[in-house]
Amino acid sequence: MAKRIEGVSDEVLRCAREEFMEMGFQESSMRVIAAKANTSTGSIYTRYGDKSGLFHALIDETVNGLLKGFEAVQAVFDDRPVESKSDALDYASDQVVGMVNYLYDHLDDFRLLTRCSDKDCYERMIDRLIDVDVKYTFRFMQCTGRSALADSQTGALMVHMLSNAFYSGLFETIRHELSREDAIAYALRLRRFFRMGWADLLGMEKG
Repeated sequence: MAKRIEGVSDEVLRCAREEFMEMGFQESSMRVIAAKANTSTGSIYTRYGDKSGLFHALIDETVNGLLKGFEAVQAVFDDRPVESKSDALDYASDQVVGMVNYLYDHLDDFRLLTRCSDKDCYERMIDRLIDVDVKYTFRFMQCTGRSALADSQTGALMVHMLSNAFYSGLFETIRHELSREDAIAYALRLRRFFRMGWADLLGMEKG
């Protein structure tokens, strides 16, 4: 087993971040990372398994924090009694600012994910967000008697597609280098656009 030298892992991660940002995932080199970190490629493989493992060491904690927080705010609303869920569209709109702030609090990690990772890595994160969103959307529709949309094959696909469009669109703020303030304004406009569509689909009052 490779000797664990204090500080080496931190330096490997710092150099890996630089290499991924400059070259992207596919073109980045483990040899270059090792040379910059003044260690061997073997020691990196021992710690992280492969290039994908090294990349995930940089972003997994942040991504898991996003998903955990996202599910938590969904669960809070889901726990409400049925009669107090009439503000569902407003509740969803209110949460979007918190999500954008989380993205920008961890901006370097999400820049890596959206611009420098392998395609599957980013798509898996979006898929996990969608899975949570769709699950709680279906639960809301079923408990409030609006399940016709979810119960049809076409309706279920619509819910999935709308969720995908919204959260993929939200990450465009990072792809296009918007400031935090501009990203929040963009996200609120995007949420308002989707809010009106959801109000129509669910037969809820538009606001």
